[in-house]
Amino acid sequence: MYAKLKKEFDLPDFDFLNKEFEIATIEPDGFLLREIKRKIKDRLNYASDILNKIIQPETAALSDLYEYRCFDDEDKQKIFELFSRILYLSRKIVESEFLLDEKKDAEIIKEVAEKWPDIRKEMIPFVKSLEACWQEIPSSDHGLKEYLG
Repeated sequence: MYAKLKKEFDLPDFDFLNKEFEIATIEPDGFLLREIKRKIKDRLNYASDILNKIIQPETAALSDLYEYRCFDDEDKQKIFELFSRILYLSRKIVESEFLLDEKKDAEIIKEVAEKWPDIRKEMIPFVKSLEACWQEIPSSDHGLKEYLG
């Protein structure tokens, strides 16, 4: 089924999409392009959730507040720019869900497939910074008393 759609819409290779978005678990019957978009959107949402917590932490979540302090304003600006690019793609997928147009579905799949590898690579330093943030034992000089009352 994918081979036919790939040829018709000049889509990326199945192996590439599967590696990046784990599409092999999709049942091939039905609306395959819509299901691929949903898998892609899940991955975009996962990435945007990570970045969103850095930009605007949940005040009730100790981990969010602690991690927020591990980034300076310059980092947060870069994170917001990356976050914006991810949300743009995510919102294009949402729009396509209402259009019900296979051609538009294929276009957004191709656009994300082109941009995602760079986005994924840009995520890595921020995720590593989050990891490094927790390598240190939290102490009062990190503002822990402020979080715990």
